[in-house]
Amino acid sequence: MLMTLTNREKMTIVITNTIALYSQKLRDGTLPANQSVVDFILKTIPDVSRSELSIELIDDVFSFISNSHMQLS
Repeated sequence: MLMTLTNREKMTIVITNTIALYSQKLRDGTLPANQSVVDFILKTIPDVSRSELSIELIDDVFSFISNSHMQLS
């Protein structure tokens, strides 16, 4: 049985990957000065993929990632 991802699940994955990219660029020092993770996500995700994108979803994903990393430490 093949289960397909919902658009929201796909957007969650895209946001997660974009946060990982942001973190890598932050470590490498290749981010523009004072660019927040939210700004980076909004500038990186193509307009065509934004149907499920919202600040609330970005916040939920970022909070989940942050809490997961804290629990692992």
